[in-house]
Amino acid sequence: MVARRRLPKSFVVELQSLESSYLEEDDPIRQSGFGGEPARWRSEREPILDAIDGDGEILDIGCANGYLLECLMTWGRERGLLLQPYGLDQGPGLIDLAKLRLPDFESNFDVGNGWDWEPPRRFRYVYTLYDCVPMSYLTEYLHRLRQRLVARHGRLIVGAYGSNSRGVPAFDVAEALSSAGLVVAGSTTAGHLPIAKFAWVDA
Repeated sequence: MVARRRLPKSFVVELQSLESSYLEEDDPIRQSGFGGEPARWRSEREPILDAIDGDGEILDIGCANGYLLECLMTWGRERGLLLQPYGLDQGPGLIDLAKLRLPDFESNFDVGNGWDWEPPRRFRYVYTLYDCVPMSYLTEYLHRLRQRLVARHGRLIVGAYGSNSRGVPAFDVAEALSSAGLVVAGSTTAGHLPIAKFAWVDA
């Protein structure tokens, strides 16, 4: 087996600092790295469900405290979807919070990152942000997730968020998937910049 290159140490340290900042917060939205109001949280996160076309398990890579998964389950039920949550995060403290938030699914949460995590199974839906790895790793990362983590006939969903306060639109994840040689099956956006972008490919 060919040895995989490691994530840069500086990048891993940055991920660890994110955990520390999230754990300083009490509000579940802020613990998830979002500084806006609940209405914006929903409007900028619920479009993830546009990529989900049936019941199944969903893995959130970089799941933080599990609040997004909890919300997707709730919003999914409103659409007639039943989602079983799985979460992966670099921060053990955040994973502990996710297990407390979703105690019926605590065995579905693990500490690690999508770059080198060896999954115990495959998932119908895998959600990741494009910046879970450095940009120079992105193409390899996307292919690895699709090949190793997504179940047959499943779907890899990639998201990106911009900044309203700085007037920065979300990164073009559909273009990134296309540039990686993957066929984009669909995409959606939220907000005026747009502030959030999501695109997905099938396995």
